[in-house]
Amino acid sequence: MGPHDTWFHLIPGVRSAEHSLAHAVGNGWIEGSETHSMAHVFMALFILGLLTFLAVRFKGAIANSGDNGVIPADTLNARGVVEVITDAVMGSMVPVMGEKAARQFLPLIGALAFFILFSNLAGLVPGFLPSTDTWNTTMACGAVVFVATHVYGLKVNGIEHVKHLMGPIWWLAWLMLPIEIISHIVRPVSLSLRLMGNMVGDHKVLGIFLTIISVPLLIPVPIMLLGTIVCIVQTLVFCLLSIVYIGMAIEEHHHDEAHAH
Repeated sequence: MGPHDTWFHLIPGVRSAEHSLAHAVGNGWIEGSETHSMAHVFMALFILGLLTFLAVRFKGAIANSGDNGVIPADTLNARGVVEVITDAVMGSMVPVMGEKAARQFLPLIGALAFFILFSNLAGLVPGFLPSTDTWNTTMACGAVVFVATHVYGLKVNGIEHVKHLMGPIWWLAWLMLPIEIISHIVRPVSLSLRLMGNMVGDHKVLGIFLTIISVPLLIPVPIMLLGTIVCIVQTLVFCLLSIVYIGMAIEEHHHDEAHAH
């Protein structure tokens, strides 16, 4: 196995699929660790797909139990994990967006939360790497938030979404517009760099402790517990900022109307 390989590369076809995809993207444009990061993305998607499948099966079993899932299960299961994460995401969205908008954007923010969380946690398993420790992955997540922010901002507010970038005073538009454009472009970059930097640092610290042969077996456990907190916090930060950005975009017109009255 190479320096960037993980246990996921032992699955037949993964390595050849990586090289084929890299060649299709740009004739070898993606190389080295960036190529191997594709396997980590596929791994996270596979885990989420398996979790979704198990959650649906549990949902069907509970629907036939007579209580329609109102009473939580006695043991931890896939459906319970999905519900806890979904409730946490929804609870973070409602105070910022309101319940109606939160329900509309729950699939987007929820998908980001599940993908980022399980990608981060994969780095704590010996032999695996987090797909969020590369800029390709984190920038793609940030770009999704950037596009959603302006697409729905234009959909809800129309031309007012663009006018808002020019500031409240028309004769300062020449100054405010470049500043606002730069600030909006920086948002996905800051989201991606923050997430990537924390995951790279956390994984390197854990890797250093795991590679020291003389260190007792239980010594890395506190580092792994700290790493778990980092994984959860970085998922929360990414999702909260995404909620704020989208929430501000779809509420700008309402604020302008309030000031006008």
